[in-house]
Amino acid sequence: MENWDVVIVGAGYGGLCAGALLAHGGKKVLVLERDNIIGGRAKTLKHAGQVLDDGAHMISRAGHIEATFEDLGIELPELITMPKSEIYHEGQWKEPTELFTTDMYKKVFSAMMSLSAEEISRLDDIPLNKWVESVSDDPGIRMLFFYLGCATSVGNRFETYSTGEMIYILKEIVESGRKLSQLGAVIARGSNNILDPLAAYINSHGGEVRLNASVESVETENGRAVGVNVELGERLFHSQVLEVETIRADSVIVTLPLWDVFKVLDESAFPRWWVDWVNWISGKVSHAWSIIYALDEPLFDLGAFRWAPNLPESGFSGVFFPFPTYGDEVNQYQFHVSYQGHYDEMPNLFRGDQARVRREIRETIDMLERESVALFPALKGEYHWRVAHAGVYGIAQSPGFVAHKRPSMRPPAADNLFIVSNTVSEARGVSTQGVVKCARLAAEAILNNTP
Repeated sequence: MENWDVVIVGAGYGGLCAGALLAHGGKKVLVLERDNIIGGRAKTLKHAGQVLDDGAHMISRAGHIEATFEDLGIELPELITMPKSEIYHEGQWKEPTELFTTDMYKKVFSAMMSLSAEEISRLDDIPLNKWVESVSDDPGIRMLFFYLGCATSVGNRFETYSTGEMIYILKEIVESGRKLSQLGAVIARGSNNILDPLAAYINSHGGEVRLNASVESVETENGRAVGVNVELGERLFHSQVLEVETIRADSVIVTLPLWDVFKVLDESAFPRWWVDWVNWISGKVSHAWSIIYALDEPLFDLGAFRWAPNLPESGFSGVFFPFPTYGDEVNQYQFHVSYQGHYDEMPNLFRGDQARVRREIRETIDMLERESVALFPALKGEYHWRVAHAGVYGIAQSPGFVAHKRPSMRPPAADNLFIVSNTVSEARGVSTQGVVKCARLAAEAILNNTP
């Protein structure tokens, strides 16, 4: 029977960052990935000579990924910032300064940055549109906050976004030493350029990243996680029951999102109130919809991205951006169209096995494309290939679902078990950086033996 200091379920950002930091701290780490490549929900493939990420991956610059590479003493791969942005307003693409003044921005930003943690917490359950109405009736102020909301949220309309969440994210990025124009970045030549060095670090520091390893369950005894059960042998039939092998460990990290966590955790091992909480909030999700096009020429400045609020057919906000370097090998350019959807106004992607939902998904993608072609006519038939994507992104950043309203990464009744994903309270922030922040906290707790 194998024995490890830490077993990690999943080789995505959370699992690999936590694993590398634990290996750096002297722990013997095993990362188990059921797929045949690393990456999880952020894996990277090659398609028609281009790099293709699973979804539209722009990372924020909150500093947690950067700090991880610094701690490990390895070079951070190139991040390509997009310092320029434009908003579609009254039939034209306009720069933000045409819609709100620099003085207005500085005044509002200064006021937000002065808020204490307690004051931000009190704004967690206030919808952004209501708070803006209480601050000012100036349409420029409203547009400014719409702009800031689009920059920090996935899956929320202006009226469904938590004010406290937005301010928290902006403050974290600014306190990391960056300007708003440095908020987002594309990973040069794909997410694998972040993930591969982390996997290599684990493998070269006494650990192992093991692929094609399907974890059947986390094994618990007397209120502690004692390891994981891994399926053995080849699956011949869907209904086949495979044998399992128990791999023991002093600590276990599960990197599944909350809606999948009971695929490996036995509900009966945890308090009923916690199980009910996880099951309830797991349905309050944000959706990420995108179409990725391969083009011969970029549609606009490679250093820019664009927003279009309240699109005419859908009413959603569309985000449009190029991915420099992804098509270098074939001298092409990649262009991403992304919609931000909310659990109560989009097809239920958890029921994608049903014909009705699959039809609704195709209809939503068709609508996304119609609205995109209306803004960028060159997309109509002028691409080499397109890949459409509809996925559940995370828990909605809405009032009632942020900060401590989400379960902790430390489940009750198992003090050596950690859940590292963008769905738990410790991952507050934007996407990947939030996951890595959570991974860093889990690694720190294990290295310090923090109960």
